[in-house]
Amino acid sequence: MIIATDPRFAAETDSLTLQNAINEAARQPLRTVCIPARADREDWVIDKALLLPSDITVILDNCHLTLAEGVYDNIFRNENMYTDRGLQQNIYIIGKGTAILDGGIPNDLHESTSLKDGRPHVRFNNLILLHHVTNYSIRNITCRNMRYWAINQIACARGYLSDIHFESGTYVPNQDGINFRVGCFDSKVENITGQTGDDTVALSAFPGGRDGQLLPVGWSPDIHDITVKNVSACTKQTVVALRCSDGAKLYNIALENIEDNDGDYRPWGVVRIGEGEYFTQYPARHGDIHHITVDGVRSLCKGTVFLNQTLTDAAIRNVHAGGTSMYAVSTFYPINPQAPDLTEHGVSLENVTFENVAYHGSAGHRESRYLTVPDSDFAGAALDFRCMRPTDTFQNVRCLQITHRPDACRLTSTRPVEISFN
Repeated sequence: MIIATDPRFAAETDSLTLQNAINEAARQPLRTVCIPARADREDWVIDKALLLPSDITVILDNCHLTLAEGVYDNIFRNENMYTDRGLQQNIYIIGKGTAILDGGIPNDLHESTSLKDGRPHVRFNNLILLHHVTNYSIRNITCRNMRYWAINQIACARGYLSDIHFESGTYVPNQDGINFRVGCFDSKVENITGQTGDDTVALSAFPGGRDGQLLPVGWSPDIHDITVKNVSACTKQTVVALRCSDGAKLYNIALENIEDNDGDYRPWGVVRIGEGEYFTQYPARHGDIHHITVDGVRSLCKGTVFLNQTLTDAAIRNVHAGGTSMYAVSTFYPINPQAPDLTEHGVSLENVTFENVAYHGSAGHRESRYLTVPDSDFAGAALDFRCMRPTDTFQNVRCLQITHRPDACRLTSTRPVEISFN
């Protein structure tokens, strides 16, 4: 094993020192580099991304890596990103003890300034950026002070991410935790905790944007066969979000044991499936999101499970909405000033089962225009389908064991919906 503090690798910057150690590890049979804690100061200061070759294991041994102030770069990135060298494989980033990746002091690179005035794309603010990588793992790390999304995966497959803790720090726009973007599949995420400023885990198949330009030739934009389980987090947005547009599809997705953790932020939703934004030509069409299973969702505030656009061949089970939550399952959508008509947001359901859904919240956000119609007589609901489009349809929608607070609704809707209760 190569130890990064070996004097052979010392260079004028911490980034060059660590890169020297990584490069040497890639020449050794074990292909493993250990980055220990520094003896002379708290952290390693990263002013240039550490580029990872294939077949490499990086052990973060109780170390703290911090992005330098003012730089636009990642802490870790696979070396073929932004090249034409193709697929990489077998990249492992494994924490030991307390391993911290730290965004440090925020810079001025956000989505609103991306590619403007000489700045690079905002993905240069990801702590970890992987593109076209298969067979990889990120485990047992803390991501702190995110400048943008902490972990970004584009066209990646067979990944395993576990035991990752987030500490968002000073709020800046879009502090997501884990992002699977276009073309990701066959991966598992589990044991995720902490606080993020935006979605904690997001699966977003948006081929119409700049991510679509990074798809390898012949690589499908779909996101599929991904499991996300044991996520307990607080965020300003949703804990887990599933979204697609422009013909990309989401399918064979399993969510299990997802909750908000009553932290400093109050998520307006715990699980989101579908969203009518983020498209170039058109949002998700009926059938684009299918074979989704959700088992175990708990909320303490605002909303719980949100549905939008389309969902087919799905089961949503064991949902409990407590605290100040407004509903257990809802199509309600935060009002967009550019599209204030609530009927623009709804969902078409086909072959969907809701089972063991319980609403015991206090409907404590009745004056929030983002969660209900202010001044309306709404006391909360287990199933809330008030926001529906004229074109939305329900086919073979089954409800089993739906319970609610006595003065709340089992089901509320602005128009008749075809649902069977058992």
